[in-house]
Amino acid sequence: MSKSIVASEEIVDINGARRWTARQGNGPPLALLHGGPGIWDYFDELAMMIDDLVEVCRYDQRGSGRSDGGPPYDVATFVADLDALRVHWGHERWILAGHSWGAGLALAYAVQHPKRVQALIYLDGTGVIEDWHDEYHANADARRTPAQQARRLELRAMVKEGGELTLEQDQEYCVLTWMADYADGKRAPEFARELLRPYGPNYAVNDLVGADWKRLLADAEFVERVYHIDVPVLVLHGREDPRPARLAERFAASLPNAELVLIPGAGHIPWLERPEPVRAALRQFLARVTQPAVARASS
Repeated sequence: MSKSIVASEEIVDINGARRWTARQGNGPPLALLHGGPGIWDYFDELAMMIDDLVEVCRYDQRGSGRSDGGPPYDVATFVADLDALRVHWGHERWILAGHSWGAGLALAYAVQHPKRVQALIYLDGTGVIEDWHDEYHANADARRTPAQQARRLELRAMVKEGGELTLEQDQEYCVLTWMADYADGKRAPEFARELLRPYGPNYAVNDLVGADWKRLLADAEFVERVYHIDVPVLVLHGREDPRPARLAERFAASLPNAELVLIPGAGHIPWLERPEPVRAALRQFLARVTQPAVARASS
């Protein structure tokens, strides 16, 4: 087991906004891209799995978590923010590891800046075909009690109607939403609460970036360029993620240089529920795509 390295946090002024950032470790650079959109970095445990092999670069995205920044909230702006951080940190190329929405951001960046990407790690994304939402909602709803489902829908209606939730209500809504992402139903509320912070999601960011991502998925040229990404790609997916594993299987099969790892007994955040197989898969992949010295260090 590798010894974790303390992260160095920094507030960085990028593209007219202040970003919370953190870096830890040594080796080739790897950027972690959190999901949402509109939430925050939650990669403490994941970063510690690999920070002896790579320099892990983390940040809260525009208008989210500890970072500020106003509109436009769209994919192009988020890609530009990420590349500005690359320049700030002085990296010519890097590995991108995106989770959930962050996996989509990694694809958009690789399409826009193919020469800047050494490899991709695609964690519990949904690919670039929009045919999974009904199945996801059915799977997620089945993991809540009727009372939990009713309360979540009540809070969701308040969000959609533009009402302001208290921090307590916001956190309740987050837990009721996120708990369905875990395979272990008994521990699901505990896992969900671990992701809470003393601030809430930015729902405007979520709505606007999400809508722009859907617009991109309707662009046949963008989708075709995604399928021609030819760097090494690790597609890693929790087998019990309510976003069905068939999405990961289909996406990995559509890329020229991808490998698929499904983690049994894990949901949408597999490194929390099944840390050891996730750690092994990440380290094996990084050993193959980075320098020989890093490969030796991982053995």
